[in-house]
Amino acid sequence: MSESRSKQESVSDPKRRNIIVTCFLGISAAITARLWYLQIIKGSDFSIASERNRVREITRPAPRGLVYDRQSRILLSNRLFFDLIIIPQYLQNKTKTLSIVADLFHIPVSLIERKLVESQANPRFVPVRIKRNLSLHEVATLESNKFFLPGVDVDSAPRRDYLGNESAHLFGYLGEVTSKELDILNSQVSNYQYRVGSIIGKAGIERKYERYLRGGEGREALLVDALGRLQADSSMDITINLSRAAQRGNDVYLTIDSELQAVASDAFRNKNGSVCAIDPRNGEILVYLSNPNYKLSMYQDGLTIEDWQTLRANPFKPLLDKVTGGAYPPGSTFKIIVAIAALEEGIITGERKFNCPGYFVLGNGRWKCWKHTGHGAVNLENALKLSCDVFFYNIGNLLGIDRISKWGRLFGLGERTGLDLNMELPGISPSTEWKLRTKGLPWLSGDTINASIGQGFNLCTPIQILNAFAAMGNGGKLFKPHFLKKIVDNQGKIIFEERQTLIREIKLNPANVALIKKGLYDVVHSPEGTAKKARVPGFTVSGKTGTAQTSALKFTKGVNQDDVAFRALDHAWFASYSPSDVPEIAVVVFSEYDGGGGGANAAPIAQQIIEAFWRKKFPEKFAGTSKTAMSSPMTHGVGEDAPPEQDIDVHEEGNETEPVNLPDELR
Repeated sequence: MSESRSKQESVSDPKRRNIIVTCFLGISAAITARLWYLQIIKGSDFSIASERNRVREITRPAPRGLVYDRQSRILLSNRLFFDLIIIPQYLQNKTKTLSIVADLFHIPVSLIERKLVESQANPRFVPVRIKRNLSLHEVATLESNKFFLPGVDVDSAPRRDYLGNESAHLFGYLGEVTSKELDILNSQVSNYQYRVGSIIGKAGIERKYERYLRGGEGREALLVDALGRLQADSSMDITINLSRAAQRGNDVYLTIDSELQAVASDAFRNKNGSVCAIDPRNGEILVYLSNPNYKLSMYQDGLTIEDWQTLRANPFKPLLDKVTGGAYPPGSTFKIIVAIAALEEGIITGERKFNCPGYFVLGNGRWKCWKHTGHGAVNLENALKLSCDVFFYNIGNLLGIDRISKWGRLFGLGERTGLDLNMELPGISPSTEWKLRTKGLPWLSGDTINASIGQGFNLCTPIQILNAFAAMGNGGKLFKPHFLKKIVDNQGKIIFEERQTLIREIKLNPANVALIKKGLYDVVHSPEGTAKKARVPGFTVSGKTGTAQTSALKFTKGVNQDDVAFRALDHAWFASYSPSDVPEIAVVVFSEYDGGGGGANAAPIAQQIIEAFWRKKFPEKFAGTSKTAMSSPMTHGVGEDAPPEQDIDVHEEGNETEPVNLPDELR
C-alpha cells in the first residue's frame, strides 16, 4: 500500500508541470525582451545619459545687441573685459595665495574669502569672480605671477563699452536679475530662459528693449569625476554635442540723432535739468538728456556702498530722469494753453486788448507782471511776444480753471505720454474736481490767476511741454513720443519696425492756430521778443520763454540758508520749434534753479541744437560761417539797422505765486 502511494506521488502532474514551464519561459522571455530593449533599442540613449553623469555645463555670457542712432552710428557697443577669477579646485596654499592676490590687486583678504564662502554651493571647478574689469596692467601683473598662484586666473567676457558715451538716463544700466524679475521675464520668453545671475537691463533703452538686446547664453560642457573635479580630457563627442556658442542679441536702431545729442550735451554741460527734442511730424525723439548725469561704468565695475551714498546724497538728483520723472511749474510756456483755450472757447479774439499797468487786481488781491512798469494795452500776439502776465491773468480769470484744464489735457498735460523709458510722472493739470479730491478744499479765484501763467498747482514734465509745443506747431496732432526705428537680427533682417502713434488730433480753428504761431514767431524774431538768442540765420524759429518761480522757501525758518538760497532760484524754460510754418524739429530746454529767465539761460542752448539740425541738412547755407559765430544771437526778419539786442527777459515771469491780502471769499 505504501509502495503504491509512493509511486503515485513520484509521478508528475502534467498540468502542473506545464504551468511551471510556461511561467519560467514567460519570465525568461520578458527578461530577455527587456534586456534587448534596454541594450539594443535604448542602449545609445542610456550610454549618453551615463556619460552625462560625468558632464557639467557652465554658461557663457552672450554679447548684447548693438544700439545705433538714426544714421546707423553706433551708440552702444561691446568689448572684451577681463576678470580676476579663482578656481577652488586648483587653489593651493590658500592663505599665502590669497595674501599675494590681495597685495597685487588691492583687494581685502576678507572680501576674497567671503566670495569663496558664498560660492561653496557650486562645484569646485566653477570659477569664482573676484574682481571685474581688470586693466591691462593688472592682467599683465597676473600673467607674470601666474606660476606662483595656482588656481588664480583671468577670464574674459563681453560687456558694454561706455567709453566716450555715458548718456545714462537714455541708455540705462545693467544688473543681475532679481527673483521677482526672473519669474516675470521667464513667463515672457520661451527660448534661452533667464536664470539666477543673468544680467538684464535695469533702466533706459537696456530695459525697454531687453528682450531684443539680450541674445542667447552659450553653453560649455566639461568632464568631471565622481567627486565633481574637472578632468583634463574634455575631448569626448558628448561635450561637443552639448556645447553651444553664445548668440549675440538683435541690434536696435533708435530715432536719436547722435550729433544733436552731442551738441546738447556740450551746450548743457554745466547746467542741471533736461533737454529733449522731437520730430513734430511723427513723434520721433531726436535728443534726450538729463543732467546731472552719472557714470554707467560704475554699475558695470560694481557699485560700491560709497558710490551709492554719493549718488543718493547729491542734491541735484543724478539718478532722476528729469525728462519724464521731473514735474515742475511750466511757467510762461503754459501760456499757449491758456491762449488757445481763450480763442477756441470764444472768450477773446485776436484784436481783444487788455491794459497792463504792471499789476492785476482781483478783489483785494494784487498780482504783479514781470515788467513792473507795465506793457500798456496789449492783444494776444503782443502778449505772447512780450510774455505779459497781466494779459493772461485777465483771460485766465474769464476762462475759469476747468476750461483751462480741459485744453491742457487735450495737449497732453496731466497725463503720461506713454514713452515707458524710465519712471514717468503724469504731472498735474488742476481743476476744481482735482483740488477737492486731493486737497479737500474748494477751488478759489486766486488759484486760477496763478494757474493762468503756469504757476500754482500746475506741474508738467519737460516731455509733456515738448509734445504740447510740437502739437501746436503741427496744427493739433499729438503723437506718442518714441525712440525705436527698427530692430535687426544677426542676418541683417528687419524683425520689427516702429510706426508713429497718433494719440489724438485736436480740433482747432486754423485761424486761431495761426494767431498763436505768429505770436510765438515774434517771441524769437521781433526786436522786442524775449527769446532773441534763439535765432538761427536763414531759418525761422518759434518759441516761448518761461521762468518758473520756486520762492516758497525764501522765508523758511530753521533751514540751511545756503540750501534755501539755491532752491529759491528760478527754473528757466524755453520751448521751441523750427521752421515756424511746418516744423521739423521741436526743442525744450529746462534749466533747473538757474536763477534767470528762459530767454537768457535756456534759449541759447536750444539755438545751438536747432542750428546743428539745419547745418546738417543744409551745410551749404552755413559755408564760411564758424559754429562759434553761428551760436551768437543774430537778427532774422528785421533790417540791418535794427536796434542792438537787449536782454529784457531776465525776470520775464517774475510774478508773485501767492496773492497779497486776498479776501477770505476768494481764498
